[in-house]
Amino acid sequence: MASGDTLCRLFPMGNEPPSTNFATLGLRNFHPTLQFDDTTGWAAIWTDIMPSTYANTTGVTVLINATAVAVTGTMGWLVAFERMDSATDLDADSFAADQTVTAVTVPATSGDILQTSVAITKGANMDSVVAGDTFRLRITRDVASDTAVGNTEIMSVEIRET
Repeated sequence: MASGDTLCRLFPMGNEPPSTNFATLGLRNFHPTLQFDDTTGWAAIWTDIMPSTYANTTGVTVLINATAVAVTGTMGWLVAFERMDSATDLDADSFAADQTVTAVTVPATSGDILQTSVAITKGANMDSVVAGDTFRLRITRDVASDTAVGNTEIMSVEIRET
């Protein structure tokens, strides 16, 4: 795969919510969304398989397409990978450290989609996920860094080769 090629696409209906502080399923003009609270770090989790074509040369970029109810303030996210292999205990989470999507100004029109991203280097930051690995991706609203009042809503997530 070449740099910039799409590896995975993740959508609201594929969310496997954690047991607490989970993003809620919503609709915006009948488009499925995952809604995230502005005071508690709600999370969404997806399971996927890293394509066999992933070259694992530098890492990935995670792109988040989201909207906000607010028309002022900033929106930020935390992103973490968890490799699911023979050493993974399914009874406990073992996500790598959160990688921060820097909070950016929300669109001036509620409902406009804002794309934010974070480059995550291969190795420990990706919990050593390589081609062919089953993995989970967790996205949490970064309520400590963003300032948009009200819910933010994820429409889709894309993982690209860096």
